[in-house]
Amino acid sequence: MVGFLGAAEKKMFEVREYDSDISFIRNNLTKELVKEMDLYVFEKKGPDWKITDKSWENIRDQLALSRVNGGFPYLVVKDGDYSRNGEIYLLHQYEGIELDLKYVERTLPYVYRLWGKSVYLETIVEGKPLLFMYDGNKFSRKFM
Repeated sequence: MVGFLGAAEKKMFEVREYDSDISFIRNNLTKELVKEMDLYVFEKKGPDWKITDKSWENIRDQLALSRVNGGFPYLVVKDGDYSRNGEIYLLHQYEGIELDLKYVERTLPYVYRLWGKSVYLETIVEGKPLLFMYDGNKFSRKFM
């Protein structure tokens, strides 16, 4: 079976063995490749999605950053006895990538179900701190 692998396949397995996703992106995503693939950074600005950057270094860095923690947001418990009544206050360790707000609203009821008390989640949206709250019946959110 080894004979069926060509040089490209052998290289692929070698890279997989020695590089993580992040190091592979950092080591192999070149200016030429970014241009050839027509890659860019985009963000939601109001109701529209806009291209915000075409610099190959920033594109490489954004792709690498998106793989930190396996691409999942990093949340920590800031206070497990918030308001001194057992409520939980979670903090999103914002690293330049906003949470998907629809998933926040679908996920907090599960956290409430597990914790049994109101859930608070602090994150950053459009550069401003935002606090989500779920009390078992309703959501609310407020910029801080």
